[in-house]
Amino acid sequence: PDWLLAQARSGGSLATLIGFRPMTSLLGNTATARFELPSTDSPWQVAFGAPSKLGRCLSPRTFLAFRVLLALFWTGITIWSMVDHKANDLETAPEFYIYLTNWSLLIEWFYLVSATFVTRMALRNPKRTALDGAPSKTPLFARITYAAQVETYVLSFFVFVLYWALVYDGGTIHALSVFTHGVNFLVALADCLVAGIPMRLVQFWLPFVISSTCVRVE
Repeated sequence: PDWLLAQARSGGSLATLIGFRPMTSLLGNTATARFELPSTDSPWQVAFGAPSKLGRCLSPRTFLAFRVLLALFWTGITIWSMVDHKANDLETAPEFYIYLTNWSLLIEWFYLVSATFVTRMALRNPKRTALDGAPSKTPLFARITYAAQVETYVLSFFVFVLYWALVYDGGTIHALSVFTHGVNFLVALADCLVAGIPMRLVQFWLPFVISSTCVRVE
């Protein structure tokens, strides 16, 4: 076809011509393992300030409002869970903080709140550059939010699957358990569908470390 011939003449590789991405785009590299974004064209502002292709129908303000709603909703669930488990009581607090479910709950809350603030910052200053005029590198707060994103997506999925597959014994289903072992993943999935930042396999070391630490604590 004409489009294929044109791509070939422009120097496109065979993988590009047939639609495959290089394996490195899936695995990531050393920079992505440190949760850094490319330092060209103000990437962190673009990544956090614009929705994904799936959510391209959302305007920047609507995208921000969506993240605000998710953050507020999950803040309410977090408060509910902590009050229910008396997480502020010196006698019962240790029991709350040793379970992977609650670690995932708090990490998801931190991510949704921080992603809202980073998105707001990206929208307010989309062309931020360094003093020498070069595009700014990924700032620490954006990297921390990026890391929390990966943790949230992975941990919420495993908490959801492991609870209903291994822990639930067929007894009474409590509303809070549904929110912390099911809705948690739906909230993360909703964010994943509209977020403009992809995950790479090399970044999965962090959820593995968090899960392993929690298992040791339990």
